[in-house]
Amino acid sequence: MQTFVLSIILIFGMVSICIGQNTNEKGELTVKLIGFRNDIGQTCVQLYNNPKGFPGKYANAFRIIRSKIKNDQATIEFQELPYGSYAVSVLHDEDMNNKLELSFLGIPKEGCAVSNNPKIFFGPPSFEDSKFEIQSDTKTIEIRLKYF
Repeated sequence: MQTFVLSIILIFGMVSICIGQNTNEKGELTVKLIGFRNDIGQTCVQLYNNPKGFPGKYANAFRIIRSKIKNDQATIEFQELPYGSYAVSVLHDEDMNNKLELSFLGIPKEGCAVSNNPKIFFGPPSFEDSKFEIQSDTKTIEIRLKYF
């Protein structure tokens, strides 16, 4: 009987260790941005871990990194990301006001893009069209800026 009880305790202990390891796994995301029309201003890269506010409500972003642009490109690194689903939204903030400038018709005046580079027809792309998984130590994605 004692052997049976010890076996059950050992199994539950191993299961809890495995579950604990999975919830603590983290990775690094490298975002390569290409296709800027110039090096003026900055790039503002928002990382979302759920659809709420994606792609333009920066207050809902999981993390935000701003960076200079060099030779019409930039590379951003997000570290210590828990494994899971994410989507990236990018702004070429030429006037450095930390927001996307729109025409009176609602068309972006500055460059913008999202992860997976989906085709944009009417309105912004969805989180579902833009999401990707982080399930390893490192992941690299490439996003091409669009100007309308």
